[in-house]
Amino acid sequence: MRMHSLLLRCSSLLLSLIFITAGFSYSCAMPPSGESELSVISENDQRKLIQMLYDNGVITREQYETLMRDAADSDRGFDLLDDDDDFGYTQTDIRTRRYRVRSADGRDLFRLRGRLYLDGAFLMLDDNKNTVDSNQPDRGDLADYGTIIRNARLGAEGVMYEDWLWRLELDFRDTEIRFRGSYLEYNGFRPLRIRAGNIKAPIGMEWMTSRNRNTFLERAASLDAYKPSWALGLNIEYRGNRFNVAGAILGGDDVARNRNTNEGYAFSGRATVAPYYTGTAYAHLGAGAYYRVNSFRHQEARGFDREFTDLRLRTRIGTRAIDGRFIGENDIEDALDHSVFNFEGAFGIGPVSFQGEFTTVNVTRDTGNPDLNLGGYYVQASWFITGESKTYRPERGNFGAIIPNRNFQRGFGPGAIELALRFSHVDSIDQNYDGGKMDHFTAGINWYFNREMRMMFNYMYLDAERANGKRSKGSVLALRLAYEF
Repeated sequence: MRMHSLLLRCSSLLLSLIFITAGFSYSCAMPPSGESELSVISENDQRKLIQMLYDNGVITREQYETLMRDAADSDRGFDLLDDDDDFGYTQTDIRTRRYRVRSADGRDLFRLRGRLYLDGAFLMLDDNKNTVDSNQPDRGDLADYGTIIRNARLGAEGVMYEDWLWRLELDFRDTEIRFRGSYLEYNGFRPLRIRAGNIKAPIGMEWMTSRNRNTFLERAASLDAYKPSWALGLNIEYRGNRFNVAGAILGGDDVARNRNTNEGYAFSGRATVAPYYTGTAYAHLGAGAYYRVNSFRHQEARGFDREFTDLRLRTRIGTRAIDGRFIGENDIEDALDHSVFNFEGAFGIGPVSFQGEFTTVNVTRDTGNPDLNLGGYYVQASWFITGESKTYRPERGNFGAIIPNRNFQRGFGPGAIELALRFSHVDSIDQNYDGGKMDHFTAGINWYFNREMRMMFNYMYLDAERANGKRSKGSVLALRLAYEF
């Protein structure tokens, strides 16, 4: 209760800081005395006109980008806010619908950010009342359908003195409030970036791509089960034209703290390269590793022996609207440390793209328990039937925002429509540990109304089993309406 109250106070403080900072930044952004505001108004009107001409098919995409580039001087600097969870902004964007301000000297920038995901799902297994969510006979009762607010985030970010970046963002999930991507970053040694705060451990292409950019409702089962958690740490990243190298050292999670528990620590690194890249065509290769020493506390009753925190390597059925935990429902006891190795590849040409990752996990255990070797992989393909292509970013080794050729509007464009297929296999059964095994197939349709909104539909078929032979097979239908700003 004390922690929940603390987090609520943090969220209240965040909102207060947002509006105080916004008000200050807005006052700084007002034109000096004697300077006409007509230039600001005419610039916005100019952008609206360019957008209208493009939406109506009067000008080509190339002409649109050229005109927008010429009208984008006031946006320079916002392209620095472009890391793991960005919105793919460039200097050719219109952002009149988003709240962002610049100081009078142009050195300080500020904007609000956030997202909202609304999910619903139907479960159709052979037996919803006796699933591998439990390895006990006649256990594992799951709901037939459900709805959930999958993500609700609110935050702010900005640039100070041209080289300092900051972000403060909260994730409202169930009754919990968590920090997600709250950090300070120094960008004065470009292309080197130094970031400290609540960060992701660099490993895996789909993990290092924002959830806003992922093709399916949830990350592939093999990656979702074994990916690291967000943690406090220091990350150093080098961005080349066609490669990316990043390394991090991390401690514990968020603000939770138990005074008699040693939080453990982790090291992580990732390297990617794009041997071929032409904009809409690319080839991507990468590899990463993660090593964590598990947290523990001294157990006085056992002569102050170390008692290690149970290790959780878990994934669901492809949606959180129905919380079926088919992999890793049983946590791993007595885990001294664990290491994760990941290999990734992607290829795209025009509207067609392919992607895959292989992940393996090694767990070292104490008190005579055997070590574990777990792992899995996924492969996927997508096709934009409306002609768009994925926004591959070789300097970061991930994907940016999808921009429809023509936004969905009454009487105008269809938006962007993407068809996608994915197969994932995950195996968490080894030695005396029964974390389950699952084959997971997903077919998806994504309808991007515009950059900010999309509707996602996933049909999933899964076949999961436990070491004792208990098995669950069947289908899941899931839907999401997603909005970001």
